[in-house]
Amino acid sequence: MGQSDTLTPADIPVTGSTIALGIDTATSVCAVALWRVDLATGLSTALAAKAEALVRGQAERLLPLVDEVLTKAGLDYAAVDRYGVTIGPGAFTGLRVGLAAARGLALASGRPLMGITGLQAFAHAAVHGLGGTVPPGRPLLVAIDSRREDFYLQAFDAAGMARSQPQAVMPSDVPSFATRLTGAPLLLGDAAPAVATVLATAGCDHSVAALSAEGPALAVARMTAMAVPAVVEAHPANPLYIRAPDVTVAPGTAP
Repeated sequence: MGQSDTLTPADIPVTGSTIALGIDTATSVCAVALWRVDLATGLSTALAAKAEALVRGQAERLLPLVDEVLTKAGLDYAAVDRYGVTIGPGAFTGLRVGLAAARGLALASGRPLMGITGLQAFAHAAVHGLGGTVPPGRPLLVAIDSRREDFYLQAFDAAGMARSQPQAVMPSDVPSFATRLTGAPLLLGDAAPAVATVLATAGCDHSVAALSAEGPALAVARMTAMAVPAVVEAHPANPLYIRAPDVTVAPGTAP
């Protein structure tokens, strides 16, 4: 199921549906999306989404962005049945902002909260056409900027199923990582252009997918809305750090 253009937010009753709000602040984007699944028909619909490119300042913009997306959809906080959030890997500060906000919203409302890796979110967005249309049938290589010398990479098949674990990979090792995939990879993520440069230099066939900044947040909202309760419970919103962050956290401050 993908996005539906048959209904507008004003046409959609909240009764008999699951509405999820997805948050993505794991990269240099602050994004929020709403997704609705009709429990009777299974109709899956994107309600609203907004994203802003922010290297810093997510803490100031995230909750106002949530308000703006709810207003755009004609809803309020009481209509949200579940929350979802990207848990990493990515920028440590952005992750903390998104996780703190999602935990606070879920706790205040007594609603479930689901954690989804940003790598999974990019792959899901590509497979389901969220934020853009990508060529089908290609293996996916999601690359996220680590803000260091390496990249956070994870391979997925054309259906979005993981074919490797998330890992930090140095540029010199990217070609060998990519050649383990069956076919020329389709690159996704904020580090896709940099990885494309590495692969081009090594003579490895590849292409780069163009997804909008809202894509991963839409994926988080969709996955959260469609998950059965046991799956939501099995994916807590705990941060995914592939390695320790380069920051010092004040004593008594939770991640």
